[in-house]
Amino acid sequence: MIRILIVFLLVSSTTFAQKLDTTKVLSSTKAVIDTTKKLSLLKNALKTDSSNKRSIPRTVLLRSLVLPGWGQATNKQYWVVPIVYAAAAGGVYTIWWNNNKYKFYKSYLAQIVIDKKTEVFIPINGELRGPFVKTQIEPAVKAYRRQRDLSWIGLAVGWTLQAIQANVSAHLKGFDMTEDISMKFEPALESSSFGTSAGVKLRLNF
Repeated sequence: MIRILIVFLLVSSTTFAQKLDTTKVLSSTKAVIDTTKKLSLLKNALKTDSSNKRSIPRTVLLRSLVLPGWGQATNKQYWVVPIVYAAAAGGVYTIWWNNNKYKFYKSYLAQIVIDKKTEVFIPINGELRGPFVKTQIEPAVKAYRRQRDLSWIGLAVGWTLQAIQANVSAHLKGFDMTEDISMKFEPALESSSFGTSAGVKLRLNF
């Protein structure tokens, strides 16, 4: 009887472990499938369908949001791409410069606040200047932090504007910009309660 119970416990534990492993495998497989679906949807969204003119501006917009300049390259406006990257480089440099200045003056402010110093000397343009007190350093810290945050906002706005520009250009390319404006006279028959009457129809193309 004891042997039978031991065998039963072993079989039950093995079956339970297999169920756990199966559950893990199924959950892992589901996660892989979900990831594959998301990548497939993103790939389809970024794919240009030349037969559907309405999908091109949307694709251009998504591409520009993913990578600046990609939408302009899709529109074959290659001359805009260097301008986009020059503006982006300027924005990134401004953020980096203001952030360095902010950390620089903040470190000296920390010496006064944390180390409880009354005044500090700061190297400016290779020359040690001072002494500076807390009320003199705090405005510089706040100013550089504000400029850094505004630079981040400017970069985000520029990123959005270049995407909008690419989207608008893609829309304009889909418009019929031909100068074919013509007027034609054609014979026409019109039915009425009094019978059928012949006339002339005017067609204007623009």
